[in-house]
Amino acid sequence: MNTLTTIIHGTWPARMRHALKTFVLASVIAMLNLSAQAQSLQIKGKFGYLGEYELFAVVAPEAPDGNKEFSGPMSVKHVGLCQHSGPNESEGIIRLHFIAATSEVAATLSFDGHECTFRGEMLKTNVGKLVCSGDALPINLWSK
Repeated sequence: MNTLTTIIHGTWPARMRHALKTFVLASVIAMLNLSAQAQSLQIKGKFGYLGEYELFAVVAPEAPDGNKEFSGPMSVKHVGLCQHSGPNESEGIIRLHFIAATSEVAATLSFDGHECTFRGEMLKTNVGKLVCSGDALPINLWSK
């Protein structure tokens, strides 16, 4: 009799069999949850000359087997102390194209009637340029 058959059918005490079955079931659920989470990315960022805007997005692959093209809803929030024209919070869409196997990305951010682009590394410490209607703003963009 092999070990698995012994565990399931027999000589192990009922408490141990129940504990093992519970552990296996919890492990399977955890693995399924991790694989579902691996399909999406949380994107965070700050932009503006003083970092007065924050953005947050959850993006998912555009193709089921893809890992280069992601898109999803994005929220932009004004967190600066100075007044500005426009809403304090905006909703929009972010599209990301990962370049090769690096952290470099080409991104398009559409919100509040603007379409802005960014190309650079997605690192919290990297400051790139967010180009909106010809104007360039500093941006930090990273995935969590």
